[in-house]
Amino acid sequence: MQVSTAPSDLLEPSLASALPDARMLSALVADIGIPPCPEMLLRLRAELERKPPRTEELARIAMTDVAISAALLKAAHAPWIGRGRGRGTVAQAFERLGPARCTALLSALVLREVLPAHGPSLERFWDVANRRSVAMAWLARRHGEVEPDVAQTFGLFCDVGIPVLLQRFHAPSYRVTLAEANLGARPFTEVERARHGTDHAVVGAALARTWGVGEDIVEAVCLHHDYRVLGVSYRQRPSSRLIALALVAERMIQLHRGRNRHGEWARGGAQALASLGMTADDFEDWSDEIRTQMVLSGP
Repeated sequence: MQVSTAPSDLLEPSLASALPDARMLSALVADIGIPPCPEMLLRLRAELERKPPRTEELARIAMTDVAISAALLKAAHAPWIGRGRGRGTVAQAFERLGPARCTALLSALVLREVLPAHGPSLERFWDVANRRSVAMAWLARRHGEVEPDVAQTFGLFCDVGIPVLLQRFHAPSYRVTLAEANLGARPFTEVERARHGTDHAVVGAALARTWGVGEDIVEAVCLHHDYRVLGVSYRQRPSSRLIALALVAERMIQLHRGRNRHGEWARGGAQALASLGMTADDFEDWSDEIRTQMVLSGP
């Protein structure tokens, strides 16, 4: 799932300085207690590096967890994948979805297990993370310039620093931070840094790198609230396209849920559409099509 990495020295100094170096990430891991990558994902990645990966071995690894096996079977027969006959086996689910997409799904499930922050707001967080990742994969297939599995992985990881910070800082305190940040009066990460000295973007980047996620995704996680990266001079960077796709996907999710207030869209939405070459009509058409295919709908 690695993608080609554009060097950070092509970013202007103020943007490049926002990217965490290895020492900073190591300090974050030690101080905040970012969880290590679970054994199951390490074994899956090792198998995926084989040429070609063995489907039966991938299925054997996944079947060490009943809940994960059930989730794979359910996803393999989701309406937006297409019609299939019967539920089949976990091995057939890998064949139907593709190994990389299955690994992205497994990552989402494992993240929920290793970051067990509870409460209504976190349930919404995980729900949005899942919907965003699936919607981004769909948009990437339509847009054609980002690999769908890379887009899906970024959609999953881009806000993963939030549950990490909920664990690091006492939940009531950080929930106050989230409430203020969601008002949209100031940039989200600016509110976090003022209250806690760090933000979920850099913490999420630390977790993503610790888990072996590709460097383009790490860069996008770190910069996904800094919309300078959507400027004309950066639009060919993989991280810029990922951030733009995420903004579009999140806006679609908000609208389909009847929530028109979206401070991040107000800050970066126009740039996101321009960087992807999308018109307002494209946005409306794709939004309706995603909803029809049940990518964003559901409880």
